[in-house]
Amino acid sequence: MNRTRRLGGLLVALLMLPLAPGALASEVEKAVLDAQDRRFALTAGGDLDELDRLMTDDMNYTHSTSTVDTKAEFLASLRSGRVRYVSIDPEQRSVRIYGHSAVVQGIAHVLVKVEQRDVDVRLRFTELYVEKDGAWKMALWHSTRVP
Repeated sequence: MNRTRRLGGLLVALLMLPLAPGALASEVEKAVLDAQDRRFALTAGGDLDELDRLMTDDMNYTHSTSTVDTKAEFLASLRSGRVRYVSIDPEQRSVRIYGHSAVVQGIAHVLVKVEQRDVDVRLRFTELYVEKDGAWKMALWHSTRVP
């Protein structure tokens, strides 16, 4: 009876081994997507000081127009009101984890005002997150318009 219990316990443990890495990966993917959702919400009218903390110091942001902003330039455009994101709604996303880095790719519907001009666009994007000081931080954004 004892031997049967030990073998049963061992069998259950062996059957769960393939699930463990996947379960861990999905937890990390969820954490990255949660960070991205928070970043989208803060970009579209949230606390810009908090948004600043969600980005690495060397973050760069490549707009669909091919303009590249540093973190300081991106935040300055939001603070001045020259650029105001109304909404950023992801339509599809996938996450790939590479240790303490994660790549999120997808499509998002973005409404933004640029110098009082309304822009309504669907973007294909790639965004890089890095785990730093126990949090996932945005390090890079690159997007192109979806025709």
